Amino acid sequence: MATAQRNDFSFDDFNKLTERVPAGLQVFLAQQLLANACWQLDKWDNPRASEANTVLTQVKILRNQMKQDAAARAKAE
Repeated sequence: MATAQRNDFSFDDFNKLTERVPAGLQVFLAQQLLANACWQLDKWDNPRASEANTVLTQVKILRNQMKQDAAARAKAE
């Protein structure tokens, strides 16, 4: 017997909460959300799991590059 899932997530509240945070934090949050989505897609053998994992890899690369950029800026100061 399937159970009903109640979704009371507020995108408006989430967007208000994250709209003014630094880009690095936003990319980190994107990475965390994608990692969770990838786990679920893999768990349920979703045919799009591979594409999601590719996107996650790209976000990880971007985040690493942003960290390197920030370190270089800090060193130059």
